[in-house]
Amino acid sequence: MRDQHARITRLSTATALVMALALGAFGSLFARPRQTDPAAAANQKGNATMEETGFYCNINALTKAERERHKQLTGKLNEAKLESTELPDGFAFRLQSAKLSLPELAEWISAESKCCPFFDFEIELERNNGPLWLKLRGRDGVKQFMRSELSIH
Repeated sequence: MRDQHARITRLSTATALVMALALGAFGSLFARPRQTDPAAAANQKGNATMEETGFYCNINALTKAERERHKQLTGKLNEAKLESTELPDGFAFRLQSAKLSLPELAEWISAESKCCPFFDFEIELERNNGPLWLKLRGRDGVKQFMRSELSIH
């Protein structure tokens, strides 16, 4: 069955950023205000390679314009969501590709990876205009974070 899918696995932050830049735009999974950690924000600006920290969303990692675009893309992502599936290390979301394009999803990932650098992102696109799959994964504790911050049950 894996042969039936065009698959992009474990998109790195750099790959997602390159895809978004190629599309000429920048763009949270669920539109819910997130708490910010000012100390972590300062640390992120000073270190290109951060050590792993606790789970928090640093919305200040995005400019005002990026936050607005990200909010728009989050709305589209929510509208496109067909189902959610729990994974051992995160969640998978099946998306309707007619409602959210692959370039828009890459743009969303680019922004999300700035404010939530602890996620691993994976995109899967089924053939024949099938649905997109977005998988959000991470280290131990990420599912509990996602359940509380993203209202996933």
